Amino acid sequence: MNVARRLVVTAACCAAAVALQPTTTATAAPPGTVSRTPAAATAPEGKPHPSLSGRRLQLPGDGAVYLVDPEGYRRWIPDPETYDNLFRGRDDILMDLHLDLIAHRAALTSGAYLARVPDTVTFYLVSNNTKRRIASPETMDKYQFNGDKARPGTPELLAGLPDGPLWQ
Repeated sequence: MNVARRLVVTAACCAAAVALQPTTTATAAPPGTVSRTPAAATAPEGKPHPSLSGRRLQLPGDGAVYLVDPEGYRRWIPDPETYDNLFRGRDDILMDLHLDLIAHRAALTSGAYLARVPDTVTFYLVSNNTKRRIASPETMDKYQFNGDKARPGTPELLAGLPDGPLWQ
């Protein structure tokens, strides 16, 4: 039996206190399930939590999945195709009853993807009409980014996109 993990953010969340607790009551939505209007998108604004960077979070029973970016903001992953463009799998999505305590930023662009500079280990996250260089192979692992799905990042393509902050 698969046991889903639930991320419990306590009242001490502002101090970045986070505990992972196993549970069998919450399970991830089936692959391919997407919420048209994510419930957490209408929740009150929280605070950024950089200690959660790299986590993929979901409200129990809601198909919407969020990525916590390097600055600690949650970003909605708008559809299964975008999710599959970026990540290795769905096993590490955590159920989070307190998603509203994490501040949000603009969703990832539908169709966001990873680009790789040919003959290098340099990757970029391309979303929201910008490219953000991924800091290292360790960062790729932290976010569970799937380098095997990266598109070739030709110099012409990458030069045509503005630089965003380093993704760490």
